[in-house]
Amino acid sequence: MASNENDLCADTIVALGLTAHPEAWQADTASVTTSDVSLSNAAVELLQGLVRQWLNEFQILAYVPLRTRVAYDDLADLTGVLPQQIRRIVRTTATAGILCEPHPESVAHTPLSTLLVKKPSFLDAVNFTAETVVPASLRMAEATRLQMRHHKKDASPYQIATNCSLSLAAACEKNAKLHRRAVAFQRLITSGGTSAVLHILSSIDLEGLGKAIVEVNAVSTAVAKALYSRSPSHWFVVQVREGIKQTESRLSSQRVNSLSWLKVQSRVPGTPQNETDAAVYLLHLPDPYFYGSSSEHAEICVAELRAHFDLLRINDKATLILIADVVPDTCGSSEAEARLQDLLLLQLGHDVVFDLKRLKGLMEFAREDVDRITVVKQLSSSRHSLVAFLLRSSKGSS
Repeated sequence: MASNENDLCADTIVALGLTAHPEAWQADTASVTTSDVSLSNAAVELLQGLVRQWLNEFQILAYVPLRTRVAYDDLADLTGVLPQQIRRIVRTTATAGILCEPHPESVAHTPLSTLLVKKPSFLDAVNFTAETVVPASLRMAEATRLQMRHHKKDASPYQIATNCSLSLAAACEKNAKLHRRAVAFQRLITSGGTSAVLHILSSIDLEGLGKAIVEVNAVSTAVAKALYSRSPSHWFVVQVREGIKQTESRLSSQRVNSLSWLKVQSRVPGTPQNETDAAVYLLHLPDPYFYGSSSEHAEICVAELRAHFDLLRINDKATLILIADVVPDTCGSSEAEARLQDLLLLQLGHDVVFDLKRLKGLMEFAREDVDRITVVKQLSSSRHSLVAFLLRSSKGSS
């Protein structure tokens, strides 16, 4: 169900052609000639995305009843916006399946607009697109000129667009609303969702590795619950990055506490691992999206790797499964999405591509003076840009 909801809302995340389904755009524009470029679907979708943000700003979607229609005049009284302006906006968004006119003087919800009301995170993602991603995209050329002519290497498109010296990561620490919207945007466009993680783990015999599993840097309990449904003999510790638990998963502590097989903890990335007796550690490498630069992200990745390599030396029977979302080396169905993610990181001030070569370099750097840690297996898939490495202590493997 979650996957279908994401597919349904993919059109709402558009920034100069940034979409989760580029193949649809390619199919629509296959017959477009050079003279039609100025009227490309990408421009139309961008305009629609900005209009949807307007709907949210004036609470239009919230004031429309979920199961019946409402007159434009009544909606105008509730929102304080002129009825003729609401009508023009609605007729624009209706072309993308958001709201409809069952009668010329009234408006009603569609399945997609209903979903936007029931899932506020989708609207958060739309707002982040309109207010942050699009302005940053429009300042890329200016940032490049500053970097080339004035040697201002730290002038990122995001900082120019927001007229602020803070990185997105630093701004999110100071602004809870921005953080919530940034998280919603990233969760919706990322390829490293639950289904991708489960797909890459499907080729690993977790049952044969042991019963106790610790998932590190998780964003929810979804992976743990899915794995438990496959093998109820497992029990899980899910470690959520400190500061994310409240804004991300909205986990009910009462519900979680009632599950004997599941425990949820907060943990700061890069700190020592306090769960030392598990059989399997699923380590999600920290997402570069929430770090101010490539070097800052590299530092936290190395710290996380070393913390868990130290763990393998203590618990030499354990298996560490490192999971990371990287820009793939070869063309595949996941490359377009991964390249768009990389472009977004460039706009946020990351100067190094986070690809497989970069990941392996960080792993080797973290393994210095830890020669007993060996890579047992590397896993990848053409369906998504996730990669996984199985690592063990050579002492435990022998």
